Amino acid sequence: MKIAFFSLSFISFCGGVFFQIGCAVERTEYHYRSQSEADSIGRPVDETFVKADGTKVVYSSKRPEIVKDPNSADGAAEVAVDPNQPAIDLREKKASGDIVLRAIFPEQVVDHVTECVRNEEYDLIWNQLLSAGAKSDLEGRGGRKYFTTFFTTNRKEVMATLNCMKINFKNGHVIIRKSDDTHMMAQLDSTLRKNYKFTTMEFESTPTGMKLVSIR
Repeated sequence: MKIAFFSLSFISFCGGVFFQIGCAVERTEYHYRSQSEADSIGRPVDETFVKADGTKVVYSSKRPEIVKDPNSADGAAEVAVDPNQPAIDLREKKASGDIVLRAIFPEQVVDHVTECVRNEEYDLIWNQLLSAGAKSDLEGRGGRKYFTTFFTTNRKEVMATLNCMKINFKNGHVIIRKSDDTHMMAQLDSTLRKNYKFTTMEFESTPTGMKLVSIR
């Protein structure tokens, strides 16, 4: 296994919505983008573009909501952006000084981990972003101490990968694949992979939000 703090390997797709139009299928991905993220990457908060494969990508400051498709025969739930809902504060600082992290999509986990690694807030990652399975896997290797050592030892290389992912999520150079309903993988594509020590991040969708499974 490569240097990594977990051994699990999962794949998935996030935030996609499929619409049937005649014989063609139009795919739309919805993503939340905060003002701070927009400022950091030099992009507008609200943005729409089309990938090379025809997928329409919509970034919005509005909160993604799960809604029922009225045209679906079985009333299947789909991800949509409800413009009447206020934006979620993904990184909320309470009056007590405690920080609460929220994530719905893998991109948001990447944003949180980037800021936490930059600020050396490794306890925040462990306590709020790490999946239960990842924690269990790490216990046999030293638990939180091993986890913190991984980041302090590889901080420069991890930050390089995180920043690369943040920039390239929107242009198709980060490949997102799924293996089941809850596990997913984001990987730098072949044009970027050779330049980085860490190339893959794995995630798990849980009832309390998207969680980090591994960086490898």
